[in-house]
Amino acid sequence: AMVAAGSQLTFGSGPIADKHSIGGIPGNRTTMIVVPILAALGITIPKTSSRAITSPAGTADTMAMLAEVALPPGRLHEVVAATGACIAWGGALDLAPADDILITVERPMEIDTESQMVASILSKKKTAGATHTLIDIPVGPTAKVRTAADAERLAALFRAVADRIDLRVDVVLTEARGPIGWGIGPRLEALDVLAVLHCEPDAPVDLREKSLYLASRIIEMVGRAHPGGGYRLALDALEHGAALA
Repeated sequence: AMVAAGSQLTFGSGPIADKHSIGGIPGNRTTMIVVPILAALGITIPKTSSRAITSPAGTADTMAMLAEVALPPGRLHEVVAATGACIAWGGALDLAPADDILITVERPMEIDTESQMVASILSKKKTAGATHTLIDIPVGPTAKVRTAADAERLAALFRAVADRIDLRVDVVLTEARGPIGWGIGPRLEALDVLAVLHCEPDAPVDLREKSLYLASRIIEMVGRAHPGGGYRLALDALEHGAALA
């Protein structure tokens, strides 16, 4: 119902990649590294992201430190046509607008239920034109998901709902012992992302390696590499400057 309620974007036959972390981990700005890596490899990934709901910054807040994120559909298609990717604020696109209304209720009450979260994430992926989506579920003592058993149950829900709406998903469980990167908040997180993309020696290793891992899973999911072969492609795109470009 949420998919049918608003606009839908299309970017051709695909594969059209997407990713999403369920959030709750400060500094987890992997999207801003994964997207340019995939774009450098010719994988189309029109990424729509949210602003902060229950954390100091969302991906859209951090990306806004570097570029305009409130892209209307026409401009978003221009960016994707030129670069193969984008990182835009989903709230400007009328994608699953019922979700945005629910989020405005959830934010001040600090509510983030699992069922609503799954509906929110997958409806946004489907309406953004994705055919293949990676879902990152951080698991740790202060994360939204605290145990492996809870994570597996949530992953099963993601897979079941995605199957019903004809969306291919790969769900990964990642260890989250604390914040990722050096800085928390939009500006500092943007500096961390740029340090990784510039391959600076003091760039946060945890942010770099998690981004490479997530990128590798998407590369393999869309068929650009055999299982186990995606990491080398992602690393080459990062180390040779293609992702930064």
